[in-house]
Amino acid sequence: MREEKGKPGKARIDRSIGSVELPDISSEELLQQLDRMKAITPTGLAAQLDLKVSAAKRLLEELRANKVVDLATRSHNLKVYALSED
Repeated sequence: MREEKGKPGKARIDRSIGSVELPDISSEELLQQLDRMKAITPTGLAAQLDLKVSAAKRLLEELRANKVVDLATRSHNLKVYALSED
């Protein structure tokens, strides 16, 4: 912790909020993980890659934008993806 100038006794804590590193979407290892999954869900992907669910959701939306996965079905609280047939 660093002391902030002008405020004795108050320590300043440096925090990085939202700095979760997403895996490279063109990575062969990521594609192999997705291929092994029966149903690709944000929760399942988060468990496989040791990510937060919010980060897994962002990753799946990036993969969908790049046409790696397609949205197979969705309900009001769950999205299920499938690998593209390309």
